[in-house]
Amino acid sequence: MRCLYLNWVFILSIALQITSINAFSAKHKLKTLVENSSLILSGKVETINSKIENEGKHDVVYTYVTLKIKSIEKGIINKKYVTIKMLGGKVGNQGGWSEHWFHFKKGEEAIVFLTQIDKKNNIWEIKSISGKLPFVDVKGDKKLDCSMLREDDLLKVNSDPYFEKDMIKELIKKYISGKKGGK
Repeated sequence: MRCLYLNWVFILSIALQITSINAFSAKHKLKTLVENSSLILSGKVETINSKIENEGKHDVVYTYVTLKIKSIEKGIINKKYVTIKMLGGKVGNQGGWSEHWFHFKKGEEAIVFLTQIDKKNNIWEIKSISGKLPFVDVKGDKKLDCSMLREDDLLKVNSDPYFEKDMIKELIKKYISGKKGGK
C-alpha cells in the first residue's frame, strides 16, 4: 500500500512540474500578469552578466539583468535598481538556453512583471513568457510590444501588437484597483 502511495506522489509531482512548465510557456493576459506579480515596473537595462553556478552535480549558466527603475506600477521597493535572474546564457564557450531566458539589450527599456526570489540580494524573476513588454520604435513612436500577451479585450481592439505606454499603464492600474474591490 505504501508503494502505491509513493507512486501516486511521484506521478502527482511530475504532473505539477509539467503544469508549472506549461504555465510559463503559455501566453498570459495582461490582467493575469498584474494579479500574479508582486512588482511591476518600467526600467532601463544597465548591465547584463552571465555566470556559472554549481547546482549539485551540475554547472548551470544564469544571466543577471540589472534594470534602473524608471517607474513602479505595482509593489513597493526602496531601491533604484532591480536584478532579474534567468536560467540560461553564455559564459565563454559554455552556455545554455531555457524558455525562462529573455533577450535583453543594454539600454533597452521595458515593463516587466516580477516575483522576488531573493529579498536579501534584491533578485527577482519573470514567471511568464509574457512577463516582459519591451519598448520598440514604431514609425518614430515609442510603443510597447505586447505580442507575447494572450489575446484579450485589449488585443481584440487593436490588430497590431503595439500599444502606447500610457494605455498599458492605465490598464495595469485598472486591474490593480479591480483586485482591491474597485471598478
